[in-house]
Amino acid sequence: MTDLPATARSTAAIYPLALLYAIIIGFSFMFTKLALRHADPLDMLAYRFALSFALLAVPVRAGWVRMPPKRKGRPRLPLLLVSLVYPTAFFGFQSFGLDASTTSGAGILSATSPIFALLLGALLLKERASKLQLLSVLVSVFGLAIMTGISGDALRGTSAVGGGLILLSAVALALYGVMARGLRTSYSAAELSYAMMRTGCYFFVALALVRHLTQGTMSALLAPAAEPGFWLPLLYIAVMSSLVSSWLSNFALSRIEAFKVSLFVNLGNLVSILSGVLIMGDAWSGAQTIGTICMLAGVIGANYRGGKSKAAGSGEPGAGTSSSGASNDGQSGGIKVGVTGTGVAKEVSDGNKSAIALASRR
Repeated sequence: MTDLPATARSTAAIYPLALLYAIIIGFSFMFTKLALRHADPLDMLAYRFALSFALLAVPVRAGWVRMPPKRKGRPRLPLLLVSLVYPTAFFGFQSFGLDASTTSGAGILSATSPIFALLLGALLLKERASKLQLLSVLVSVFGLAIMTGISGDALRGTSAVGGGLILLSAVALALYGVMARGLRTSYSAAELSYAMMRTGCYFFVALALVRHLTQGTMSALLAPAAEPGFWLPLLYIAVMSSLVSSWLSNFALSRIEAFKVSLFVNLGNLVSILSGVLIMGDAWSGAQTIGTICMLAGVIGANYRGGKSKAAGSGEPGAGTSSSGASNDGQSGGIKVGVTGTGVAKEVSDGNKSAIALASRR
C-alpha cells in the first residue's frame, strides 16, 4: 500500500492505474446488487468495511505494509472530513440507491460525477480546464442525456428516491476527488486509504450494531454470514471496490485533476452498464450505444495531450502544460472555469515536488 516507485512517476503510468480503477468500480455495482440479495444496505456496508479495514489494519500493525512516519503539525481533521465524504457518504448513498435502482440505471446516473468534479475543482482548487477538456465533458454530458432521455428502458425499475440517492453519491464522489486532491501534498495515498477504511468501518459497524441492539434483531445481523452466496460479492466489494480502488483513486488524484479521474469513473459506469445488460439482464438500446461512444470520446478528449504539451513537459507527472497545449501561465488556450486562480499545470507541478520529496524521505 505504499506509493509506487520512481518507474511509475510519469503521467503516462497513471492512466493504466486509472483504467484499472474504472474497471473495478464498474463491476462493483453488480457485486453490490448481488450482496444486497442476502443483506440489507446497512448490514452489507458494516460487513464490507469491517472486512476492508481488517484486511488493511492487520498487515499495517504487523509492519508488513509500510506507512509514512507520522509528522507533527499536520491537522487530522481533513482526513476525517474526506473519510466522511468517501467512503461513508458515497457508499451509503450508493448502496441505498442501488437497492431501489437497476444496475445500468445506477451506472448512467453516476456518470454525472465529472460535471460536479469540474465545477468543484474550479471553485475550491481554482483549477483550469482547456477548451478541449470542457468540450469533452460536454460531449460526455450529451451522451448521458441521450442515454437517460431517450432510453427509458435503462431507467425502468429505478425509483425517484433510488435515482436521487445515486445522484447524491455522484456529488459525494466528486467532492471526495477535490478534497483528496487538495490533500495530496500533506498525505500519501496509503494514509488516505487507511483513514477512509477506518472511518467507514467504525461508522457503519456502529450504526448496524445500534440498530439491531435497539430492535433486538442481532440474529438478523449475523444471518448473511451463513449464506454461501454472500461471501463472493462481499469479498469483491470489500477488497477490490473498497480497499484497492480507494488506493488507486488516491494515487491517481495525487497526479491528475479530479475531473479527469471522474471521467475515468464514467468508463467504470460503462462497465457497470454492460455488466447489467450481459449478466443481470438489464435492457440495452441504440441510444445507449450512442451514449457509450460519447462517454469514451469525453474521456479520451479530456486526457489528450497535444504536441506542445509533450514538448513543454518536464517529464514528471502532471508537469508541463494543460491538455490543450496551454503554457504554465495559462495564456495559450486554457480557459478558466469558475473563479480566478492558478493553472492546473502549476498546481500539479507543485504537488509533484511535494510527492517526490515525501517519497525520497521514505
